[in-house]
Amino acid sequence: MADEYGRNAAGEIIHHDEFGTAYVLDEAGNRRPPMYSEKNSKPGEFTTYDDSQGHCGLCGRLTCRGSCFK
Repeated sequence: MADEYGRNAAGEIIHHDEFGTAYVLDEAGNRRPPMYSEKNSKPGEFTTYDDSQGHCGLCGRLTCRGSCFK
């Protein structure tokens, strides 16, 4: 969910490592997963998000804990 400036919906600047994994930097310069993951569905399909780093597969948020379908 990164825009043309490399920011996601939470306003975080998205970086990618040498393997293509997305991360953001915290205040101390440490890497952490972004708060929102990227879409992994194709246009015209039901929208799903990358859940490989603990993000919700339905809404893409790291802290969803099932609230998107309650």
